[in-house]
Amino acid sequence: MNDAENPSMYAELLLEAYEGELFGRAIFSEMAARDEWREHRDALELLATIEGRTAAALRPLVDAAGIDIGDDDEPRRRGVELGALGGSWDGFLKALSDGLVPFLANFVRLREVAANPHDPALVALVAHEQAISAFAQLEIAGHRDVSTAVLSRYLENAP
Repeated sequence: MNDAENPSMYAELLLEAYEGELFGRAIFSEMAARDEWREHRDALELLATIEGRTAAALRPLVDAAGIDIGDDDEPRRRGVELGALGGSWDGFLKALSDGLVPFLANFVRLREVAANPHDPALVALVAHEQAISAFAQLEIAGHRDVSTAVLSRYLENAP
């Protein structure tokens, strides 16, 4: 099935993905700007950059689909609020890792229902989530010496 057969599912998943990337960029940027996260600032800035690039790649698809994004400042505001809450790095990584699973499933579903599942923005959407997941898993496993390399390599090779 593609978006021509189910345009509402495509539009819903695309809007959720776009807003999620805006939210992600905001939360990671806010965390990177806070002193309590300074030890992890480089990783948070990489995460924010990845989320921002992915949102920018999705925006033309959102526009082409004629999706009313409403107030796209709302996901940013929620991200800033959540990023300001603080907490432990390990707690953040666990929440990030656990939270990625449903997002990745929805991103794969979005590609499945798209008229062009090979659209570079949709390919990047799935790949960026896989890179963030790999980063989180490496961090959790104590491989902090290589975890950010996954993010850097993704940025070097992403469309």
